[in-house]
This record gives sequence, structure tokens and C-alpha cells, in this order.
Amino acid sequence: FMGCLQISDGSNIVNLLASNSPSVSYALTQQKYFSNYSPVIGFYIYEPIDYWNSTVQEHLRTLSHGFNKISWMDNFFHYLRVVNVSASTKSDFISILKGSFLRSPEYQHFTEDIIFTKNHETDEYDIIASRLYLVARTTEKKREEVVELLEKLRPLMLINSIKFIAFNPTFVFMDRYSSSVISPILTSGFSVLTILIL
Repeated sequence: FMGCLQISDGSNIVNLLASNSPSVSYALTQQKYFSNYSPVIGFYIYEPIDYWNSTVQEHLRTLSHGFNKISWMDNFFHYLRVVNVSASTKSDFISILKGSFLRSPEYQHFTEDIIFTKNHETDEYDIIASRLYLVARTTEKKREEVVELLEKLRPLMLINSIKFIAFNPTFVFMDRYSSSVISPILTSGFSVLTILIL
């Protein structure tokens, strides 16, 4: 019974991949130099929302609270403060975003993070999807903390007014890890309960 709780070799991604693959090189480098950070989590908003609305902005800040962010939105609002411009309406927001922010050399890399569509009836642009990246600081219990972060984000994806997906390829392994820890405990618990009842 105790052996089931102390298996740790299989939960390391390096042990699940071919030893000469680029993924193993990446994982070893990440573990050696950047192990105090969780994997970079893609945070994908997949429906149009009113990004210019201060309530929506606050809601997005709340969702990403506790993470270090790589975000076009944070950079855009910083840009607005620097150039001393307000973008509280949709037309101002989109106009400044497309017309000057995304054309500025230091912010051009955010172009791929925002998907625009043109409304042919009004000739206005809409943001139909966007993404940002989240990174959490973790301690030595990294796997457990990432599983915990994943478990916190999942319910929010289902019940939140902003429709989003949070994903990183290592989440697949974290799912397996969390189920490999919980399943033996549940099985053992049911076995003990059955023996006690009989």
C-alpha cells in the first residue's frame, strides 16, 4: 500500500519520452535552470468580449491573478499610459490597437495574439479571440502545485462569463499524474471499507 503512494519515477516527463528526443533535452534544461516556474500556460479567450470595458478588464485581471503574465493587454494599457491616450470606447480601443500599438516595433510580436474580423455591414473590426501566457512561481513540489493550478482553472473555464481555455501540453502528463495518485488511494480505501463491512 505505501509503495503506491511513493512512486515518483513515472511521473517525470523525462521517463516517458525517448531519451534522445528534443523534448527530453528541453525538459532536462527546464528542470535544471527553471524548475521554480511552472510551465507556460496558454490562456485563450475564444469569444468576442468588450476588452475596452473596465469591468471586463478587471475580470481578466482577477482570472490571471497570482500568475506572471505575458500579455498584449497589459502592454497595451501601459502603452496607452505612456502616450497619454484613452481608449474607453470600442472604436478608440480597436483603432489605437490596430493603428499604432501593433505597428510599433516593440509590440509587433503581439500581432499573432489577437484575431480580428471585419464586420462588413458596419466596416468595423472586432476581436473574436485572443491569447496571453501565464507562468506561476512554484516551489519544490512543482508537480503537485501545477496539478492544483490546473484544478483551480478547470472549473473557471466552465462557469465563467468569459469563455476561455487554459492549456499547456504538460497538462496531459499532469492529468495522468493526478489520476495515478488518486486512483490507488481510492482503490485502497474501497478495499479497506469492503473488508471492514464484511
